[in-house]
Amino acid sequence: MPWALPAARAQCPVPANLPRLRIAIQVPEPQINYHHDVDLFGLPKLEHHSERPPPGWVILGLTKIADQLHMTYRWASVPLRDGRVCVWLTDVDAQLGDSVMNIHVAADYAPGTCEYTVILNHENTHVRFNVETLRDWMPSVKAALSEAARRKFPAIFPGPPTVGDLRHHLLDNMSSVFELMNQDMAKRNATIDTVENYRREHAKCGNWSRAGMKLDGN
Repeated sequence: MPWALPAARAQCPVPANLPRLRIAIQVPEPQINYHHDVDLFGLPKLEHHSERPPPGWVILGLTKIADQLHMTYRWASVPLRDGRVCVWLTDVDAQLGDSVMNIHVAADYAPGTCEYTVILNHENTHVRFNVETLRDWMPSVKAALSEAARRKFPAIFPGPPTVGDLRHHLLDNMSSVFELMNQDMAKRNATIDTVENYRREHAKCGNWSRAGMKLDGN
């Protein structure tokens, strides 16, 4: 476990020409991959998605959530006589969200049909909610990263740190901002996963029953 402030500042000689810490963050415009190879029985088995149908309703499509935080780092280091290493972060480039998002529409509904189009439009709305949430929370995530970097570095590591060591030390005890962001994302997605909205969408088409499931007239 690395030593953080104030012990690190007391023991670490500041490197010459140490650059000022820079933290940059962006939310990418995701590439959307559309999948049509999982049927009504297989969709509920997929994980990490935003679809939460009301009780008694069947998942007809889903959007895989892409809320990961990807980071690259630059740092300066000074070895101590006992083998430990003083480390300063100098650059953090962060990407909030994945570059690719995946939408699944049940394979039971052929492209071009009314039912397929309604499901696709529903899932595209989930994509919009997910991306908007990430963009709205981007300033808060950047502020939390900046505060954590200033508070936790310089740090003294037992030896030269790996990228995983830096990530763990930076993000340790920083889960609250991500929990709040994910709660907000779930709340936005829930606005279209209500009984009322499912009924409105269902009423647009008349041929929902598939694979022995009677899905018309819910």
